[in-house]
Amino acid sequence: MRTGGVFLLAVSAASGALVARVPTGGTLWILSAVSVAWMVAGGRRVLPLLLLPGLVVSTLAARAWDGTTDAGSGMVDGVVRLVGDPKSLPGGGWRVEVMIDGRHLDAEFGAAHIEVEELLAGEGVTITGRIDATPRRWQRVRHVGGTLTVLSAGPVHPAGPISGMANLLRRTLSKGAEPLGEEASALLGGLVVGDDRAQGDRTSDDFRAAGLGHLLAVSGQNVAFVLAAAGPLIYRLRFRYRLPLAILLLGFFALVTRFEPSVLRATVMAGGSALAAARGRTVGGMRLLSASVLVLLLLDPLLIHRAAFQLSVAASAGILLAARPLADVLPGPKMLKEAAGVTLAAQAAVAPLLLARFGPVPVAALPANLLAAPVAGPLMIWGITGGLLAGVLGPPMDWVLHIPSAVGLWWIAAVAGWAGRWSLGLLGGPAGLSVTAAVGAIAVLAVRGALTAARRLLLALFAALTVVAALTAMDHPGVGVMDGVRILDQRGSVVAVDRAPSARRLLEELRARGVSYPELIVFREPLAPGLADALRDRYGDVLLVGPPGSVGAEIPDDETVLEVAGEAWLLDLGSGILSLRRLGSGSTR
Repeated sequence: MRTGGVFLLAVSAASGALVARVPTGGTLWILSAVSVAWMVAGGRRVLPLLLLPGLVVSTLAARAWDGTTDAGSGMVDGVVRLVGDPKSLPGGGWRVEVMIDGRHLDAEFGAAHIEVEELLAGEGVTITGRIDATPRRWQRVRHVGGTLTVLSAGPVHPAGPISGMANLLRRTLSKGAEPLGEEASALLGGLVVGDDRAQGDRTSDDFRAAGLGHLLAVSGQNVAFVLAAAGPLIYRLRFRYRLPLAILLLGFFALVTRFEPSVLRATVMAGGSALAAARGRTVGGMRLLSASVLVLLLLDPLLIHRAAFQLSVAASAGILLAARPLADVLPGPKMLKEAAGVTLAAQAAVAPLLLARFGPVPVAALPANLLAAPVAGPLMIWGITGGLLAGVLGPPMDWVLHIPSAVGLWWIAAVAGWAGRWSLGLLGGPAGLSVTAAVGAIAVLAVRGALTAARRLLLALFAALTVVAALTAMDHPGVGVMDGVRILDQRGSVVAVDRAPSARRLLEELRARGVSYPELIVFREPLAPGLADALRDRYGDVLLVGPPGSVGAEIPDDETVLEVAGEAWLLDLGSGILSLRRLGSGSTR
């Protein structure tokens, strides 16, 4: 079947996954009549074939949704098997996906169950707990049927042999990276296997501000780099052993990275490419991508609702369709042109999804990706090869082997930190969609050979983005309230926070408001653990003040006067509610 036909099959499957209805007898009769009429009228017989994936996937999706509503509430005890790795909760404790008695749940362990922090997917623990079988939508798209609150935890049980091997690899990588320090080690784990659990809030926000968030979560490029790292070994084997070994390697890496949607997409594509090569054929990229989407939606229709899957498919399609035409338009050396073409194509393809799901996209994404991508690729390859050797050999060779890693991590973190502290602005709404449309128009013009017109449009686009960045850099934080964050002076030196959000949310809000050098941040609600550390990590010696119960902040007396940015501010803790009021300039503490 040609590429267009496979693409339509994938579209049919995606439509069925979104509809998620079991076809009734009447619906089937109507579709059958339409198909027969189409063929009698001389239409191609491909129409019934195009309808089939949509009907099948729609039925599977409806049953998958129904499967998340029968977990059953009440008390439970037994052995839970971890499906994922435990992640810390803001208030203390851990959340992790588990299986118990055939039920897929989100388990929440209290802070007292400290042994859970060391567990990994596939391992088990004996528990007693209470199930709340009222899952939210973000749980149901992961086939989770409710929340299990763990009341007591007992003995730990080892994982099976295959999961045990995957966990051994992750622990070996983590052990080998210890000389890098906690922050750099966590960053390397995210780059290599997508383990973002230990990454700091400031680091995560910096990478989002730079449009580099895809580096912190394992993606399709990790699969390509794993195959590149294993290539010298695979191609030394006889031809008949190459395909099964490549398939086993892809499956094992998917297990190591916990079957993330983007890795599943890349794994199926890489497996299809390897299968075609073994048969002496080549498959076009778009046909391979469409076939991969079709296969994955047949296996798990709810993937269509996962942001990581949507972004991965969109980015891949953008690169396949527009990367080369855009590279042909850009000036400069070939290597730089190709890297810029890939970045532009991927960013333009995912921009509509990002705007719809997460809001404005950062202008800094393009330059940050151009600066970080040439280092991120080799770092991923060295992290999985040299990193494993470092974990096996231990001190002092682990530090020696990770010297290249330390240099690469420093550079990528510096690029992200620059974007986090000096935001070039955000593109949202009509502006963001206009930029996306402009990039698409440039690619179309390049494909049609209108290179001069494409270069002129590209120059106009970059000029517009430069103006946006310059205006944003000269702008001062606006005085006013947004999402509970109040900027109280024109320089952004004094900030009041009415509600205590998560550290990541607050950092994102301050960055979006253009706050670069706050001197005083006052909270009306107690600061949660970790929030003060994240703020000082980004802003240095900033004064944090909060009501009783705050962690890491100063607690004022009933009335305290502070001088900030040449003005006096009155902090009042009367009746237990912290308020802030400007007194005027020239006052002293």
